[in-house]
Amino acid sequence: MNKSFFLTITILFILTNLSAQKIIPIEHNGKKYEALDLTAKGKVQWGGYEEIPADAAKSESNGAANTRAIITAVGSNAGQEGKLYAAKLCKEAKDAGKNDWYLPSKEEADAIYAFKDKFNVEERGTIWTSTEANGTQAITKYWYTGAFYNNQKVEEYHVVCIRKAD
Repeated sequence: MNKSFFLTITILFILTNLSAQKIIPIEHNGKKYEALDLTAKGKVQWGGYEEIPADAAKSESNGAANTRAIITAVGSNAGQEGKLYAAKLCKEAKDAGKNDWYLPSKEEADAIYAFKDKFNVEERGTIWTSTEANGTQAITKYWYTGAFYNNQKVEEYHVVCIRKAD
């Protein structure tokens, strides 16, 4: 009985640590952030083909505002059978006891990319930004070159969330 108890505890410890997400402190251009690497959760879409009204998700510097606008417009993502999407994944994250994670804007994705070796994105992988390009496309950051591209919102890419550090 004693061996099985310790085996169970060991297995639970390993599983807990495997599922824990990686939080990376970053400082870029005088701004401090924490980034939450959610690449282990797999790739997800940006959030259906809903165009965000009034250009509310087109900020290149305010990912928090973009994320709020995306979630308001996309909601449960009913048009895509309720699939989980990048902004919602960040908004629902509670890692490190924090609940203010959001999908980064273009500029915030640059801050993440400056520390790219600390993230689990494959060399030719791509991460979503919260910056909308148009009604059917959003901007992504290509990990191999650091270039930005407009991609279809229903394509699936990696997610790295961010928050402003205290």
